[in-house]
Amino acid sequence: MVDERYVNIDGISTRYVVEGQGPPVLLIHGFGEFLEVWGYNISPLSEHFTVYALDLMGHGLSEEPRADYTLDYAATFVADFMKTLEIKRASLVGHSLGGLLCLKLAIDFPEKVDKLVLVDSAGLSKEAPLIYRLATLPVLGKAILKPTLKTVIKHGMKKGFYNPEIIARDWVDLSYKYLKMPKLKRTLWNLIRSNASIDGLHPEVIVTDKLHLVQSSTLLIHGEQDQVIPVDYARLACKLIPNVKCEVIDRCGHCPHIEKAARFNDLVVTFLRASESAEKEAKR
Repeated sequence: MVDERYVNIDGISTRYVVEGQGPPVLLIHGFGEFLEVWGYNISPLSEHFTVYALDLMGHGLSEEPRADYTLDYAATFVADFMKTLEIKRASLVGHSLGGLLCLKLAIDFPEKVDKLVLVDSAGLSKEAPLIYRLATLPVLGKAILKPTLKTVIKHGMKKGFYNPEIIARDWVDLSYKYLKMPKLKRTLWNLIRSNASIDGLHPEVIVTDKLHLVQSSTLLIHGEQDQVIPVDYARLACKLIPNVKCEVIDRCGHCPHIEKAARFNDLVVTFLRASESAEKEAKR
């Protein structure tokens, strides 16, 4: 991993890395994750693009938010991150909850978004998983977020992979390092309760009725055996997003950027460079 940097975004110290040259590409991780999850992707992508990866508020080594962690707040935070680093427009790659955040940015700030890559993305359905709805309850939610035993973390990580044997000890150790931090527990509690209830997602979080507003050329990458976000959601979204392509990867779970990194990197590079070439041709 390249050297980490820090930038102040609206009073929040935010960790990020940047590598490469070329059109800017911003990598946005998912719920409870950290920028190291892109460890298999940053260098290969940086051969073609200027790649940025950040820790979202309260995740990794970034400071926690000072307000309700709503989807609107998170989208504005990323937009401000881009503004502070003088990134006028970028292609966005978002995994899981990060995919929902990318969708929100593409809908609310279309002038900032070039191309869009959604990786096993949230936001493609109006449903919220039961575990997240239960976590909104005061006592039960804190009990769900409390465990930080490595065995519990590894068991939870296995759900994200078709072949859990690829989960390296280093990944478990890193997850343990961050998940035991009190500020991450507070952040996750804030994030869940600000966007959902026991009855489901708050109306302002649901973007399925707005997918037709996505102007960016979009690539959906989804693991066929994803146990977290069913692949059928991606197939349905392919009928709702105007300029979209869908790539389903077999023998792959919720994290294709890790489990099938080489295939993932090829798909992203091909998609972003093909779109770039098409735009240049159209301007001739």
